Amino acid sequence: MASPFFFIKKDNGSLQAIQDYQKLNEGTIKNKYPLPLINELINKVKGAKYITKLDVHWGYYNIQLCDGDEWKAAFRTNLGLFEPTVMFFGLCNVPATFQAFVDEIFKELIY
Repeated sequence: MASPFFFIKKDNGSLQAIQDYQKLNEGTIKNKYPLPLINELINKVKGAKYITKLDVHWGYYNIQLCDGDEWKAAFRTNLGLFEPTVMFFGLCNVPATFQAFVDEIFKELIY
C-alpha cells in the first residue's frame, strides 16, 4: 500500500512535497517515548556559562528506517514507486524516535 503523494504551495510560492501518511499512522503502534517539557529544559540551562543552539531542521533524515520496513513508508508519484530509507515528516513515531536519538547522543550533558 503506497501513501498518497502531492505538492502544496507554500506562502512564498514555492512547492512542498507531501506524503500523506494518515492511513499508515492509523495502523501504527505508537511510540510513547516522552518529549521534553520546554520549561524543564530552560530550568536545566539556567546559570549555564555556555549555551549552544543546534539546527536540527533536517534531523529526521538522519534516522534510518528499520531494514525491511521501507515498503511501509512507500509513496507513488508519476515517476514510480519510492521507498524511503530514512524517516520522513508525517510518520507518527518520528518525533518520539528522534527525541530518543537526541537523548542518546547528549545523555551525558542532559542527565
